[in-house]
Amino acid sequence: MSDRKDDFSLLEALLWEPGAGFFLLDSHLDRLAASARFFDRPLDVEGVRGRLEAAARDFTPDNKKVRVEIRPAGDVVIESESIRVRDTIVYAMASDPVEASDPFLQHKTSRRVVYDRALASHPGAEDVVLWNERHELTETCRANLVLDIGGRKLTPSRGSGLLPGTFRDLLLEKGEIEEAVLPLEAMEEADDVFLINSVRLWLRGIPVDS
Repeated sequence: MSDRKDDFSLLEALLWEPGAGFFLLDSHLDRLAASARFFDRPLDVEGVRGRLEAAARDFTPDNKKVRVEIRPAGDVVIESESIRVRDTIVYAMASDPVEASDPFLQHKTSRRVVYDRALASHPGAEDVVLWNERHELTETCRANLVLDIGGRKLTPSRGSGLLPGTFRDLLLEKGEIEEAVLPLEAMEEADDVFLINSVRLWLRGIPVDS
């Protein structure tokens, strides 16, 4: 591991639904624990679970995005906001590549310089599709990427440098999507572009200039 500086927090974002509770809670906690081990951070996983369950008792009965922040010393901060249902999102293509080996692309943290820069470069878009130094598609600033090409739903390979989303992992496990190394040109071949994550699930992507 190349960077153990303590100037960033570990993050997770979860969907909470009335009656159903937290979507993919165990998967989110497993990912959080893996990041804590990678960055040599203190983490009480069951303590985080308890804090989430306690917070949920005060939620109003509408869908929530719940943000978990684990600060460098191990302090836990939980925030929530109501979300509205939607099915599309406007995206742009990044102007510059990311580095596939950057560990901060593979873990969800508050160190978001790469994402913030890409979003700032395309103010007319809601999200930005990223690609690496090998001209391989990776993910977006806020989601995993899925391309429908010839009836197959393909998502970029983890080796291209991306955050392995919990919803992405579930869809891979169920065989609903396939992992593949996708060149930049695959965007032009796609019949449909989807941005997926465990809070919004499936959003159909619309190019910013369309």
